[in-house]
Order: sequence, then structure tokens, then C-alpha cells
Amino acid sequence: VTAELAALRAFRVRPKDLVVYIAPLKALVRERVQDWKNRLSGKLGKRVVELTGDAQSSASELGRADVVVATPEKWDGVSRGWRQR
Repeated sequence: VTAELAALRAFRVRPKDLVVYIAPLKALVRERVQDWKNRLSGKLGKRVVELTGDAQSSASELGRADVVVATPEKWDGVSRGWRQR
């Protein structure tokens, strides 16, 4: 609930910024993505992207995303190379 409130505040205060949610397990990432796609995409029109070892997202998908839900390992790899993209 706290993460959702923080995301909603970020959408209101900084609407063009990216919200990143880190979940420790792939199963938790999938759960959040399913829930937030229903709640955020359906009602607010926000794009939610899953970033795990199983689900590969392209750079263009990440660039258009409003919310990225990732495992720590995948976010580490993506964020280290962020400036080169």
C-alpha cells in the first residue's frame, strides 16, 4: 500500500518521471505487474513494464514506461548501463 501511495504521489507531483518498484522475487514482480496493470493502466492510463530474467523488455518499452517493476538483479544490470542507451 505504501508503494502505491508513493507512486500515485509521484504521478501527481512529477508526472513525466519513471516509478521503479523493486521486488525480491520474480513471483512478486509478476503479482505486482498483474495488479498494477489492472489498476494503473486501466484507470490511470499508466504503462507498467515487467523486468525480470524471464521477461525481457526492449529499450523502447522501458523508455515509454511509467512504472517498471523489477527484480534487484535485472534493475542493477539495466541501471548500470542506463547512460550508454
